[in-house]
Amino acid sequence: MPGTADRAAKRAEERANGREQRARERLAASEQRSESRAAQRDLQSQERERARESRRVEEDQRIKARLDAPPTNDVEALKISKRRRSGALARSGEESKTDRDTRSYRTIVDTARIRTLADRGASVSGLAGAFGITIEEVEAALLETAPKD
Repeated sequence: MPGTADRAAKRAEERANGREQRARERLAASEQRSESRAAQRDLQSQERERARESRRVEEDQRIKARLDAPPTNDVEALKISKRRRSGALARSGEESKTDRDTRSYRTIVDTARIRTLADRGASVSGLAGAFGITIEEVEAALLETAPKD
């Protein structure tokens, strides 16, 4: 029965060819899925980048519009002026400082404070200028004796 061995060998060869064919088909399908996924990821990445860029453009336009728009109240005007201020402008002197009106300020004349500052080395004329009193009044405050506790 030499024909049986031939038929068995032929069937084994056909099965081996079938396995190889199926393996090639699975590999091709796998590669196709992989390429499809890569293309889909690339497309999604491009869409995300376009969305990011459009958000950047919108944000830039919003900021520019907010800075260019006139303030609607004093609080917004202050916020805008603070936002536009920079250390470089302040250092270069382009931004002027406003002097505070101190005409209505009053310094409390306290003889204990006068003596304490004099003990720390403040001059009589300096104390008179700081407290807005005459030199004689400062000298009189220094001559007073400190109250005993």
